[in-house]
Amino acid sequence: MTQTKMRNTIDETYKKLRNKLKTDEEITESDLLESLKLYEITNKELKKAKNKYRKWTEDEDAYLAYFAYSNDAKIQDAADYLKRTRDSVENRLSYLRKHNKATYMVRAWTEREDEFIKKYYNSLTLKVITERLNRSYNAIKSRSWSLGVSKK
Repeated sequence: MTQTKMRNTIDETYKKLRNKLKTDEEITESDLLESLKLYEITNKELKKAKNKYRKWTEDEDAYLAYFAYSNDAKIQDAADYLKRTRDSVENRLSYLRKHNKATYMVRAWTEREDEFIKKYYNSLTLKVITERLNRSYNAIKSRSWSLGVSKK
């Protein structure tokens, strides 16, 4: 069966099942088996499409730079938006940061964050501070050092 014929068969089956749901027709066991087959085929296609190697574009790098700077979403959200795997996005972010492709990849420290560190560095654990400020462990350590704050 060719790729086009298989795609047409899948589309027809999907439309038939969708119409049954819309019209409240009785769904049989064979309908459920067909829907499961559809799911498995579609899932395989998505994984294949997701795992194909694609070079990173300047637009994607710009999106990642903005994403890292604003830090308003999870990495999985960026991966879904870019249609890439989470690991791929994490690796690209790491590459961009290490190779200084974008110096603005790191969010600037705000006064509020500095005050929080000064106030709570001695009383809270670093893990709690990292979660509250949404920064890495090393970023908190480095910033506390530059602010002259220590655990002693």
